[in-house]
Amino acid sequence: MTRALVIQLARLGDLLQTIPVIVSIKDRHADLVLDLLCPAPFVAIARMIPGIRTVLGWDGATWRQQVESAETNFGAAHVAEADRHLRTVTCETYDRAYVLNQHPRALLAGGLLAREIVGARFHVLDDRLTPWAAYLRQMARTGHSHRVHLSDAFCGLCSVHPPGRACRIPVPDISLSSDLRKVGNDEGTWVGLLVGAGDAERLVPLSVWRDWIAGFLHVVPHGRVVLIGNKGEQQRAQELRELLPSSTLNRTLDLTGRTSLPELASALSRCHLVIGSDTGPLHLAAAVGTKVIGWYFSRASVHETGPYGPGHVIWQAVRAESNPAFPPSPVAPSRWPVEETLAYLTTSSYEGRPGWSAWRSHCDRWGAYYTEIGQETGPPQERERTWQLLHPVDVG
Repeated sequence: MTRALVIQLARLGDLLQTIPVIVSIKDRHADLVLDLLCPAPFVAIARMIPGIRTVLGWDGATWRQQVESAETNFGAAHVAEADRHLRTVTCETYDRAYVLNQHPRALLAGGLLAREIVGARFHVLDDRLTPWAAYLRQMARTGHSHRVHLSDAFCGLCSVHPPGRACRIPVPDISLSSDLRKVGNDEGTWVGLLVGAGDAERLVPLSVWRDWIAGFLHVVPHGRVVLIGNKGEQQRAQELRELLPSSTLNRTLDLTGRTSLPELASALSRCHLVIGSDTGPLHLAAAVGTKVIGWYFSRASVHETGPYGPGHVIWQAVRAESNPAFPPSPVAPSRWPVEETLAYLTTSSYEGRPGWSAWRSHCDRWGAYYTEIGQETGPPQERERTWQLLHPVDVG
């Protein structure tokens, strides 16, 4: 029986973008025993992903210290120390490691834990990038939109075809607090609003969220808003509530910093809709089956990291052409699609907003893609051409 390890050591959003890869690997290799190595804070979410036998938690802080000590004089002792650390996580030696990150820490982990690595490099000691790894590096470094979704590029990296369908994770059956049980059960349309973001450049100004919440509660008489975020975003949520009209406060529920990751998944699944910028919780909402509306700006691109699966809507800030050797500058929009989003939410009608375009998500055999609302366009042909050009080995 072949045993394999998926290595994803990046953020929560990247872990959730890995779900289609895991689905495709299991579709292609049904008898494969598949484990997952991910950052320790995300283990609870990773355990919800179907097809994974065991989730291994990676201690990023310890590993980072070892990497920093090795930067100036890397040698065999550093490899031995890294191996000792990894063996505190697992004693297994895998037949294969699917390495989804190009960082040396992930490559080293794959080289130490498995006999063969598949992914970013041809070999752990080989500096050459595989074709899909080179594509991903270009995606990260250029300011131009690529039409192959990040999740599907991960599939190419692992030599499997995209799953061609939404890939959901089951909502955990856990005991919920009385506040959490209200979400989706009490009367009204419940919208989860993500008050924060992993990067400061992706934060929506509080005054904009204030206008959106006030507008939503005005046009949807029985609407409810759930403020969602981590402990570090509690102050931001409190400041937002202080900006809201007092008449709306009894229709807003602040859950920031009050949920574990499984509880967060449950809360998002109970919402009728979730709105936010390109953040991990937005992708978690999509993964548990909730429709999302995203506001993508700064470096976020709908075609690359839009929520996976059909039926999601993303407002994309128009990005100025930049030097193709560099990503676009993280400039916040001066105008926000508040009224346009509310109009779409309440009437399904779309009105243009200067500086923004709206996109709806779909899935087909080449993976996830987005089409501009109001434009009669089919699936982008670039995806098929890219797959034919890179022709990953053993793609079925």
